[in-house]
Amino acid sequence: MNIELMDIFRMEMNFCWNTETWFVPLESALKDLDSKHASWQPPGGGNTIWQIVNHLNYYNVVLVNQLKDPISPKKAASGKAVYGDIGEPADPEWESILAVDTFGARGDLEDTEKWEAVLAETRQIFGDLRKTLEQGNDRQLDEERIGRLARQMLHNAYHIGQIVLIRKQQGSWPKERG
Repeated sequence: MNIELMDIFRMEMNFCWNTETWFVPLESALKDLDSKHASWQPPGGGNTIWQIVNHLNYYNVVLVNQLKDPISPKKAASGKAVYGDIGEPADPEWESILAVDTFGARGDLEDTEKWEAVLAETRQIFGDLRKTLEQGNDRQLDEERIGRLARQMLHNAYHIGQIVLIRKQQGSWPKERG
């Protein structure tokens, strides 16, 4: 069997979105979640599930756009450091991205319509990411794109775990899921 890096990223994206493995994918983590529970803030502070989903949507859109860009972001930045590099200042592209409040407002307990729109946007973004990855191949991957994909898949999994934990804290996680 000859597996390419892009095949691994496709699998990771599926694991993060809708393929049940040893961790819960985002689609399952959000199943049957209403606006009331999505906007619930954990005791002592922290982000709501609504905010975490906004944050994931933002960075997954950034990833899709970066993958579609035919010029490597690292090359375009004249070799300056990029997000995730240690010890160097971020390049201007990442400084502007990181300056945005990607979590946004905590959400509205009563605004079911807006929460449903956020979920629809999430489905669209993950569909776009899936399509972009399906159209890609290893010849299109440079070191920067490999790093961005690897970091984003881990980032998605991390926040999915947060969502499950928050649902368990608030009592909205299905008991049969453990």
